[in-house]
Amino acid sequence: MLTPYKPERPNGGAQTPTEQRFVGAVEAVEHCLCGIVGLVLTGVILGLSYSTLVAVTEPLYVLSSTALVAIASSVWLLTWLGVEFVWEYRSGRLVTET
Repeated sequence: MLTPYKPERPNGGAQTPTEQRFVGAVEAVEHCLCGIVGLVLTGVILGLSYSTLVAVTEPLYVLSSTALVAIASSVWLLTWLGVEFVWEYRSGRLVTET
């Protein structure tokens, strides 16, 4: 995520339009909420597809549990990232121009 840069300004100079866009910094609470929402969505996704995942990883024998954990972690991180992008887009802080 983009961290706002606030340079020291002599005599209280005005901010540029780019700096004014990032006055409201992203709070840690927003990141935690996105992580929790991602975790809940991951639980729903994995809960609905658990039997398929077990059947797919069964040929790995001992490593099947490791594969399940790797899949669950990957799905959680991708879901979290997707929720973050949607949150930033909806709040208007996701900027593509320079």
